[in-house]
Amino acid sequence: MRGFAPRLSVAAAAVAAAALFAEPAMALETVKMSVFQSNFCCFPVYVAKYLKLFEKYGVDVELVYGSGIQVANIFVSGSAELGAFAVEHGVTVSAKGQDLKMIVLEQQLPPLSLIVRNDVATPHAQDPYPQNVADMKGLKIGISTRGASTDTTLQYLLRDAGLDPAKDATIMPVGDPGTTLASLKNRAIDGAMAVEPAQTAAVLALKIAKTVVDMESGGGPAVFKPYAYNGIFAHTAFIREHPEIARGVVAAMVEACAVVNDPARMNDLLAVAAAYMKGTEPAIVQAYLEKYRANYGPVATRKGVENVSTMLLAGKTIPNAVPFEQVVATELMPHEDATGKSR
Repeated sequence: MRGFAPRLSVAAAAVAAAALFAEPAMALETVKMSVFQSNFCCFPVYVAKYLKLFEKYGVDVELVYGSGIQVANIFVSGSAELGAFAVEHGVTVSAKGQDLKMIVLEQQLPPLSLIVRNDVATPHAQDPYPQNVADMKGLKIGISTRGASTDTTLQYLLRDAGLDPAKDATIMPVGDPGTTLASLKNRAIDGAMAVEPAQTAAVLALKIAKTVVDMESGGGPAVFKPYAYNGIFAHTAFIREHPEIARGVVAAMVEACAVVNDPARMNDLLAVAAAYMKGTEPAIVQAYLEKYRANYGPVATRKGVENVSTMLLAGKTIPNAVPFEQVVATELMPHEDATGKSR
């Protein structure tokens, strides 16, 4: 189910980047970008920052950290010119009249899995989705923050299984991946709808949890296949007034996604993780990237964005579907040619 994720070579990315931003200015333009901290959602941003790809294309990007919905709020409030956050947050605020555009994508499947502690009974574990989610009834399930993609996605899965998110499970905000792991280890929660590296650490490294729905491998509901998950947003006025910065950021992210998809660059990626995902063991980083690296790609397809609206409509988060052109800067968003390469 992951064939749509582009597997970009570094050479292909370089060609695409050159077309987007052929001659970077001598003096770097400085901008702030709100991002998640120690979170694989923003791993291509970390790659672009660590390998100086932003600078290569004429932009000095200062990262401003937040968690959950905070990252989108930092951008919307004007405290950062750019924001790297869940596309569903961009669609939601666009539906409310906020003038913003996604200029490049980071992930084409949600980096989310529903996990529970090993000692939690899962009698329907071998049943197909969504029957296996019925085992979540009565459990305490951790999310990052209220309104975050972990929250909206968990509620979607519960409803799909015929459960009432408000009555049949206790949804508990527990913070970032580090505090999610601590909550699982301390038995404060029975399970989690978490973002990486929480799942890989809990299931593969610490061996304290098991997977119920592996959405990163294409499991779960069809609405998440494909799914524009995390992207970089800018206000329309900023794009109009600073087109060279927008093009530079897109070019850097195209190349960063190519680096993530290149198995020969693992040492570079481990160095990136050491700098930006402190406390995450190198073995966890490598295990995650070897399994899920193909989910990283800069192209937001029309179907992937439409699925975001479908998911938000199901949860009554937005009143109407948001058109692709309303939320995507089509003049900047990379696209695939007939060979599957990003352009």
